[in-house]
Amino acid sequence: YTPDISIVNARFVDDNQDGVLSRGELGKIIFEIMNNGDHELIDVQPSVLETSGNTHIYITSTRHKTFYMDRRGVRYTAIVKADNKLKNGLVKFAITVLQGRKSISKVTEFVVQTKK
Repeated sequence: YTPDISIVNARFVDDNQDGVLSRGELGKIIFEIMNNGDHELIDVQPSVLETSGNTHIYITSTRHKTFYMDRRGVRYTAIVKADNKLKNGLVKFAITVLQGRKSISKVTEFVVQTKK
């Protein structure tokens, strides 16, 4: 099974560009969503979740996007904020694309190091 929607070029960028999310720091999860199908999709929503259970990480809410059959991609950026109680460790993020409540893309996961 190959979904019509794919996530490409997913990456994490933090304010000081050291690849580590520190206390009080803002970061971005940036990725592109491509419609590889031959029809328009509506009510499509990018989803970025922190899946390691870290309560000191906040992610901006997602916005609805509409994709057209011409296969152009849409770049999406989610803002990630670490509060002042963040500890050293790792945080895991999962990215997918939803249509309604159903995932219509493969899930992309990656891990980011955190520090005080």
